[in-house]
Amino acid sequence: MPSSSSVATAKRRTTPRSTSGSVWDQLAERTSLANYRPELRADLIWVRLTTRHGEPYAMVYRPGSEFLRLDEVDAYLAERMDGSRQVSELVIDYSERAGTMDFEAVAELVMDLRAYDFLTDPPQDVFGDLEAVLHPVAPQRFRFGHGSMLDLQFPLKGIDGFVSWMHDHGGWIFFTRPALLASVIVTVLGLAACVAEIVRGHDPFAPLGGSRVAGILALVVAYVVVTFIHESAHALTSKHFGGRIWEGGFNLYYLMPAWYVDVTDGWLQPWYRRIAISWAGPYSGFILAGCCCLLVLVLPAGFLATVLFKIAIVSYFNDALNLMPLLKLDGYYILADWLEMPKLRERALAFIAGPLWRVLFVDREKLTRREVLYTVFGALAAVYSFASIFIALAWWGRRLRPLVQPLWLTPGLLTKVFAALVVAAIAVPLAIAFGRRLWRYQRHIRSAPQKAKEAVEAIRIRDRLSLLQDVAFLEGVPEAVAERLARAARVKMVRHGSQVIRQGDRGDEFFVVADGRASILVRSQGEDRLVGHYATGDFFGERALLGGGVRAATILADTALKLLVFSREVFWTELAGPVGWQARVREALEERQRVQAVPLFKGLGERQLDVLTVKLEIQPFAPGVVLVRQGDSGDSFYVVREGLVDVNRQDGRARHKLATLKPGDYFGEMALLYNQPRMATVVGKDEGSVWRLGRQDFRDLVGRYLELEGPIARKARSRRLAPSRGRR
Repeated sequence: MPSSSSVATAKRRTTPRSTSGSVWDQLAERTSLANYRPELRADLIWVRLTTRHGEPYAMVYRPGSEFLRLDEVDAYLAERMDGSRQVSELVIDYSERAGTMDFEAVAELVMDLRAYDFLTDPPQDVFGDLEAVLHPVAPQRFRFGHGSMLDLQFPLKGIDGFVSWMHDHGGWIFFTRPALLASVIVTVLGLAACVAEIVRGHDPFAPLGGSRVAGILALVVAYVVVTFIHESAHALTSKHFGGRIWEGGFNLYYLMPAWYVDVTDGWLQPWYRRIAISWAGPYSGFILAGCCCLLVLVLPAGFLATVLFKIAIVSYFNDALNLMPLLKLDGYYILADWLEMPKLRERALAFIAGPLWRVLFVDREKLTRREVLYTVFGALAAVYSFASIFIALAWWGRRLRPLVQPLWLTPGLLTKVFAALVVAAIAVPLAIAFGRRLWRYQRHIRSAPQKAKEAVEAIRIRDRLSLLQDVAFLEGVPEAVAERLARAARVKMVRHGSQVIRQGDRGDEFFVVADGRASILVRSQGEDRLVGHYATGDFFGERALLGGGVRAATILADTALKLLVFSREVFWTELAGPVGWQARVREALEERQRVQAVPLFKGLGERQLDVLTVKLEIQPFAPGVVLVRQGDSGDSFYVVREGLVDVNRQDGRARHKLATLKPGDYFGEMALLYNQPRMATVVGKDEGSVWRLGRQDFRDLVGRYLELEGPIARKARSRRLAPSRGRR
């Protein structure tokens, strides 16, 4: 069996190449993205999963790379990328599976796979390579650890074998039913014992062996031990589910010692197992604290009881911190997996930083359920991340004062140095974090007036744009042009009962009703006859734009009116349109709306519809007229525009009617993909018409769309699912 690469090569050799046209036409044909043949790498790993609601999806990755999540349709399309199909052909495959011809979805998928280096031709950073040649960077010397000063990691590779050994030599016991039942009992009884000890006045900051320094050091050591057990529980649970532990190590987070493990393999597990992996860390702390508190309850007061109680308190404190969903710790990942919203914190903070205010004050739309969640979670996360600094300063200040003050008053330099180090270890990281947040917030405050001014201007322009969108002959105008037109509008206020324009007068202004109501009066046989009304969003006076400035009616303000006024000179200066533009746009819009109603094209955006409408050729037919004939070669794709057509197939002497196609149905799609004869005859059943799209026009359409300015590339990046949950 030939490989996919050989199949692709054979296909390319048999595909005819046009030799006509200029060299630029031939270059455009060869470089058109519509003709690109994506081919998946052979070393990709696929895992099929379902969401909490039963919706199937696939996780795709290469060892050592990032994970990409694909829905069912995207996974189907990706598996067909074997190097033998062009992007234009994949669009047809997508339409057959999803029921809509969505160019954007196919383009996003192809670019996403290429950006992840999942295709055989990886992305090439030409400018980065050129920069490296022109400005070479000296190789860095060996550095133990990586990251910043406030988040310094000391990784240890190759720990998967050690974790497997731990699991196989006793770790598996923790996942048996008796052990899980015992852990629940210990957790509940231990928490009750801890409360009893606190009520009895047991102080976790008590000196150890009569030394306050030893008491503080014991808390630090307890924290290191607790976090090690915490991360080990994450690793053991992931290993129990068959995952691989890529990395682990020691971490200095804001100068505080901690441990971490990389459990990104959790993305390959069902949602409930991912939650179990995240829950394992805090739960191990509850079990450890419960055991320590139960022992403290039965042991006599002394050195061992004091040490165990310190471990329990540190463990409970660490568990409470990790279960806080407003920080990117275990509680956050549990919530994100339960809601099935990866990168929930980043998306929520990004939403309240900008889109929220636009939705509320510019678009003036009701928030969706997801947007409400982003708003509430983002606001709580932002407030908590700032308030946590004050809470930490107050808590540590109250706890450290009775410990540090005696050390400072004790004679001798060593005790004073130790007291200063203790204060610095806590105060310096908190002060740095507080300063960074304060600096970021003061920048936002200083820029608030300018942003408020921009918001008011945006609201004003958005209101005008929303009005212009209702003007039929302006529909489809590029947004930048419509915005220029909105800014050029002059606002005119008309009092109740006043005339706006009078029938028979000449004028050169076009009006859009921004607010209010007006009557339309037409003089006939010496009397003004009421023929209708204008309300907010309606327009009149468009004849003045085409030079026919004689008013056909009198407009009378029924209420106070607010009008947007466009002079003929300003209008055409901003739109740069020809004299006959209105008629052509009206005709094009009617056809565009007819195309938009076709189910096959329902997934297309505004710009894609404009391009498609231009490419589609209208072909009328009468009853009995043959549109395609069985056995003939074909190179066109058809969509029924109006009327009905019959699909017949001739088998020997017998003719069978296969189907009757109605408006919106399509046929002839195989001609776009393969050079094969028509499989049936299609004839007109009554008067009607079809849209015809040739193979080359179809490829040009896809190519033009893929090369539009860059919105596809931007959207591709927002999808990225960064493996941030693996870093604990």
